[in-house]
Amino acid sequence: MARINQGFLGNASGKLGNVVFAKWRDLQTAHQYQPDIHDANSPAQKKQRSRMVTLLQFLKPLNKNFIKFFNSSIAKGSTPWAVAIKQNMSGVPESGCFPLNNLRLGKPNLPSFEIIEATYNPFIDLTTVRYVPNLPVSSQNPFPYLCCAVLGQYKTTDGSIKFDIRHLLSENPVGIFLCSYYSGGHEHAFENIWSHGRMWFIYYDTFDIEGHYDPIPNLSEPSDFTPVSIVEGFNVDIPDDLVPLDAFSWKYEKKADKWYLILSIDIKKTKIKKPADYTIIFWGVALRDSKHEQSEPMEWNLKNTTKEIELGDKGFDGSILGLYSLFTTEGEQVSRFNRFYISKDTDDKEHPYFDQLFDCCYAFPTSFILDGNQCGFCGSIDELFSDIIELWEQGYLGNDSDIEPRNEVALKIPTDANGTITVTGFISQELNDYIFDRDKVALLEVVAKSGFSFSKWDGTDAADVKDLGTGKFELVMSKERSISAVFIAI
Repeated sequence: MARINQGFLGNASGKLGNVVFAKWRDLQTAHQYQPDIHDANSPAQKKQRSRMVTLLQFLKPLNKNFIKFFNSSIAKGSTPWAVAIKQNMSGVPESGCFPLNNLRLGKPNLPSFEIIEATYNPFIDLTTVRYVPNLPVSSQNPFPYLCCAVLGQYKTTDGSIKFDIRHLLSENPVGIFLCSYYSGGHEHAFENIWSHGRMWFIYYDTFDIEGHYDPIPNLSEPSDFTPVSIVEGFNVDIPDDLVPLDAFSWKYEKKADKWYLILSIDIKKTKIKKPADYTIIFWGVALRDSKHEQSEPMEWNLKNTTKEIELGDKGFDGSILGLYSLFTTEGEQVSRFNRFYISKDTDDKEHPYFDQLFDCCYAFPTSFILDGNQCGFCGSIDELFSDIIELWEQGYLGNDSDIEPRNEVALKIPTDANGTITVTGFISQELNDYIFDRDKVALLEVVAKSGFSFSKWDGTDAADVKDLGTGKFELVMSKERSISAVFIAI
């Protein structure tokens, strides 16, 4: 980052265009770059320095990711960082607060996209942006495909700048962007709620592999969006958690031929002193019958430690996503939003979180960040392809489609305390057995310890060992072999 030196901006890391900032120690040097400078401490100069500091603070979190990605190919004779400073200095307003929608990166040569809507789903921590694709199909590029880079900015209360930089290059179904989200229903994980965002679209020619490394030639102008929560009033403004999730319990109960979901709260596990003064407002999404349905907000005054929700006379075959927060009886929110997942139905059948989101079309599977070797479409990779993985690891399956058992033979060589024997060319080792592909050559090197010398090879296959000189030997592994080295004292 640049620093102030003798009242002037100096010692900046990198270049601005073709000008390298050196130490501006006097007005004479400064005049070479800004001829109108007469007083380093003039209001205009102070404002200029303040604007530069604002810009540097804004750009710094983007230096090694978005700036590097978009500006590397256009930073000829300079650096991506310096190009970004030059691109964006004019976008710093007089107020000194740099807005995201002024950010310029890369060299866009295509028009921006029309964004239809941007929503945030707090039930599964998902931001979705829908847009008009507008793919520029031409005879030279008949099969283009589209990627997007999405930068989200979080709302902060202390004036700091915080970005979500995880979506530098995203491949989504054309016309929609979905942020990454996790398979677990963590109660406090609201990582994808942005105050606003900016996205760039990048066209790639399907047949131009080289062009995939450079986003610049087919880059659109950026488009801006502000996600709107599908739950009115949802926010992450309140850090206090007065009613943690472990204060709740639930069960299904059948009364007079009707099924109910009964929620209970243990006030001792909360931070509430007078329960009658507080009301929980909660929302639910029912996932069942390959469909999803969101409820209206429901109220639960905590003077009652239980809340009954009628489910009907046929029970409930599915699962429930829930979201709640705590309010005073006057309507003031006093606790953060939490979410929960009820995975069992009235028949005590388990409905796994990911499976339900997929089966009930509540989320797009490619957006999932799953634990371990899992796929949004296929589930467990290890389980689905276990047979193929086992064949591959055992060497029965190669890069081609033919499955042929490996023809392997072993070379048995016992160790000797009077010298070392080094074997190379094998594919695996099991104690003193070296496993080779049949007809491969085993290379042997013998080094005697002090006071000993190598004498000869012994064993059933000793006669087939070929001496290469200087303690090196070879043995063609046409069959199972067994040899041992003989060392003598000198």
